[in-house]
Amino acid sequence: MEEGNTSIIVGIFFMARCLVPLLIMFGISYILKRLGYIKESPSPPHEFPNGGDEYNKGNTEEGGFTHGTT
Repeated sequence: MEEGNTSIIVGIFFMARCLVPLLIMFGISYILKRLGYIKESPSPPHEFPNGGDEYNKGNTEEGGFTHGTT
């Protein structure tokens, strides 16, 4: 067998090695969704309550993460 043909075959085996497990995982996921074991995640809320102020408090004096400073 020629060297060029061998490299093509090795490339095909490499792609099969990556794609076959991926297709198996997608197939299992599809079957579990069809059986109802996996549910779609709920959509996030459009707005946070109070304008999202309590979620946006980073390292501030008003709240959020404090590291022993007063």
